[in-house]
Amino acid sequence: MEQYYWFILGTILGLAIAVYFFVSREEKIEKSIKLNQKVFSTKKLDNAMETVVDRIKFKIDELKRELTEDEKNEIIIQCCKEKFNLQ
Repeated sequence: MEQYYWFILGTILGLAIAVYFFVSREEKIEKSIKLNQKVFSTKKLDNAMETVVDRIKFKIDELKRELTEDEKNEIIIQCCKEKFNLQ
């Protein structure tokens, strides 16, 4: 009977350690994203990315399917041309 208690305690400890490392990993990823945004992002880039996301969502809703990578790239290129006055 006592060995079942140790088994249960070991399982609980293992799960607790797994959850701790998962949460820790997620926090590191969030910190990395925030740092990258602070270093690389600008208001104009953020607006362009929002436009890209909105247009991709609209196109998905319109076609009622996932877009191919080429279709997404076409939308991204078009938005960049518009937002950054590229030819």
